[in-house]
Amino acid sequence: MARIIQRIETKQGHPVPKTAGPAKGPFPPELYAQAEVITEYAPEIEEIPAGGTAQNNFSPPKVFKCRDCDELVLEHEIPNHIC
Repeated sequence: MARIIQRIETKQGHPVPKTAGPAKGPFPPELYAQAEVITEYAPEIEEIPAGGTAQNNFSPPKVFKCRDCDELVLEHEIPNHIC
């Protein structure tokens, strides 16, 4: 059984701008600035393997900050943490 494809003419829902320009709105222009690319990066936690990304199903270890001594503690080290 062959299907018949029917073309439907559509119309533009809103007027197309005559000119292009910078983004406008309630946000400051710094928000639209391109972020600096950091090439010399040293990870804070050495347990993250090189190339560990979400694409290859790597999830980084969770880090918590101790309320008493402000030390960063990995999730699996919390039971052994001493301030």
